[in-house]
Amino acid sequence: MKLILLILLVTFSLLASSKSYNRGEMLYFKKVCNGCHGTNAKGGGIYPYLANKNKVYLIDRLKYFRKGKVNTQRQEIMVQFLISFSDKEIEDIATYLSTHKASEETNVESDLLGGFGS
Repeated sequence: MKLILLILLVTFSLLASSKSYNRGEMLYFKKVCNGCHGTNAKGGGIYPYLANKNKVYLIDRLKYFRKGKVNTQRQEIMVQFLISFSDKEIEDIATYLSTHKASEETNVESDLLGGFGS
């Protein structure tokens, strides 16, 4: 009986985590986080790498920015993006980023349509 309960608990936990991951992925692109941090959350240039960072760390930083607190002028842009986020949205994006499954990158230079419609 305990084994069955444990299996059910693990199954429901994985399903809930999967839904949170999917919501986080949708939010990441809907809120245009990919515009700076990239489609695979690898950042680049002045934008930090976010993929597979610790979930608690990500939640803390995102809530910190949402409160309007920043340490550098460069971080100020995050306040504008996060001010409308709910705690649930922050948790979902952190789930997505902390367990990020990178999509396969393609070379669009050789793509006749430039990556559109591929």
